[in-house]
Amino acid sequence: MGIQGLLQFLKEATEPINVKKYKGQTVAVDTYCWLHKGAFACAEKLARGEPTDQYVTYCMKFVHMLLAHGVRPILVFDGCTLPSKKDVEKTRREKRKLNMQKGKQLLREGKVSEARDCFSRAVNITSEMAHAVITAARSEGIDCIVAPYEADSQLAYLNKNGFAQAIVTEDSDLLAFGCKTVILKMDKFGNGLEIDQDRFGMCKHLGDVFTQEKFRYMCILSGCDYLPSIHGIGLAKASKLLKIANNPDITQVIKKIGQYLKSNITVPDDYIEGFIRADNTFLYQLVFDPVKRKLVPLNPYENGINPKELTYAGPNLGDSVGYQIALGNIDVNSMEKTDDYDPDVPQVSKRSSQSWSNRTAIQPCSIWQRNYTHSGKSEEKPKAEDKSKLRGLILPSNKNQVKRPHEGGTSESDLLSQYSFSQNKKPKVESEDNVAKLKPSRLSALQPLDDGADSRPKVRNKFAALSQRKNEACGSISAPGTRSR
Repeated sequence: MGIQGLLQFLKEATEPINVKKYKGQTVAVDTYCWLHKGAFACAEKLARGEPTDQYVTYCMKFVHMLLAHGVRPILVFDGCTLPSKKDVEKTRREKRKLNMQKGKQLLREGKVSEARDCFSRAVNITSEMAHAVITAARSEGIDCIVAPYEADSQLAYLNKNGFAQAIVTEDSDLLAFGCKTVILKMDKFGNGLEIDQDRFGMCKHLGDVFTQEKFRYMCILSGCDYLPSIHGIGLAKASKLLKIANNPDITQVIKKIGQYLKSNITVPDDYIEGFIRADNTFLYQLVFDPVKRKLVPLNPYENGINPKELTYAGPNLGDSVGYQIALGNIDVNSMEKTDDYDPDVPQVSKRSSQSWSNRTAIQPCSIWQRNYTHSGKSEEKPKAEDKSKLRGLILPSNKNQVKRPHEGGTSESDLLSQYSFSQNKKPKVESEDNVAKLKPSRLSALQPLDDGADSRPKVRNKFAALSQRKNEACGSISAPGTRSR
């Protein structure tokens, strides 16, 4: 559902982009958004119970588009029903049931187009449909993770902890969870709207006085999935309230909301308790860390927070159960095991055997690898015995440091002679008889230099010697750049 009107509220912080901006990087995807859109195209078949995989094809088209732009996706799926959202989910189920009944009735009456509209509103994404997409994605080496509860908090965790540089979604709730960068309304070409947390100060309704904490308070006060808003309070009044109020205790601000806004607003008796629960759900909802392979809160628990009292933000199912849910091996509705995928067992990827036209090859780097790093690269840590080798690569800081002699006894002059223009051969030692037979030009080259001249040996190549002899014999000078044999 999201925060009503939040995207328009943050239009100054919104920038149109193409996802190719994240080439070479990773984005986490709220896959249920794609699943819902893909299911709309085959809503009638799903309502009738006919077999179809159109929703799988729809999702994989977007996956291939991201790969074509050199972007590595991580597909994230919803898990178990969150206790804080139980009432909302119940209401949604009832609406879907009514739409399904209405659609079937319209279909009996021959009103096909009207029936399709009802069927599209009655679409329910089942765990079997989600698993079909997971299977298709994994066959091509794409990472998938099922959240222990809501995908929103799992996506926020991946973004805030460096697993993904941006989030692709249609749900504005992600911003309330503290996501840094969100891409919304992305089409099949990769065009979308990017909202960056760093640009919140550009919004005239927020300004520089807003912090991440105040932004979250504003979203809760205006109405969210965890708590309905107070009658008469929307984003505009909620932001105005938080600008005026200087009291850091939000519960005291809520009690005096009528005084701050100078209006007759009545706060329900149980609203403050509901506000605290909603705030804790945004902060401490349980997620799964694929590197640690543990259930962890979205943010570390602060002092005075008792995790046992936060069951409404997701009861702890245990790391082993959470791990199997995250892999998609357990049906989140029946809690029965439906698959036996193991990321530690090498998997065969279809993508490695296919010839992708106009697609950028991306090196596989799974978040389930033991040596995965948050930078998106999989590297093995250097062993203890290799540390000396790493230190040896550091350049010396002292310029006057004495150079070590070359191993094997090679002198510095011999070493330099290897980089001369002549062939890498040592000159032959001339005997006294051979010296007498040499030509004058060759003899002069062997004679010692004058005492006043530079005593350093000169490097001469064959072309220079040949040219010198020819000039001495002919008395002519060759033009620069000409060559003679």
